[in-house]
Amino acid sequence: MKKLFTKSLSRSLDPKGRLMLPPEYREGLCADGGSGTFWLTAFYGRLVAYLPADWDMVTEQLGSIPMPSPRLSHFKTKVMGLAQELEPDAQGRVRIPQVLMREAGLHKDAMLVGMLNKFEIWDQERFNALQLEDVSDELSGLGITLSL
Repeated sequence: MKKLFTKSLSRSLDPKGRLMLPPEYREGLCADGGSGTFWLTAFYGRLVAYLPADWDMVTEQLGSIPMPSPRLSHFKTKVMGLAQELEPDAQGRVRIPQVLMREAGLHKDAMLVGMLNKFEIWDQERFNALQLEDVSDELSGLGITLSL
């Protein structure tokens, strides 16, 4: 897995809903001949940005679900229906569509969180409210052992 997005930092949206991407993120979007574009969608109270090839894999996997339950069908519809392809302008800003801002509860202050091959955009207050819970049993069930 490529480690293109590793930093996490706070940013403010301008009055037009534009977010300045840090230089490291812009470099990650252009790594390996990338065009600089990315796909942005919302789920679980945050925005998630995918490189085009990774977004293609997400949509292929979602599209391959034969007869999803109504719950899964609604998840698929929302995630795919909200997705927007974005490209930073010459100054490295992206305008986040209002529908995505509403879905993620995004206001003025945002937290960008690098997740290696993708990044997340959180409303700063929502991010600050996240609680770390004991997930050691879930990790163990997945065969993951972390030294904390």
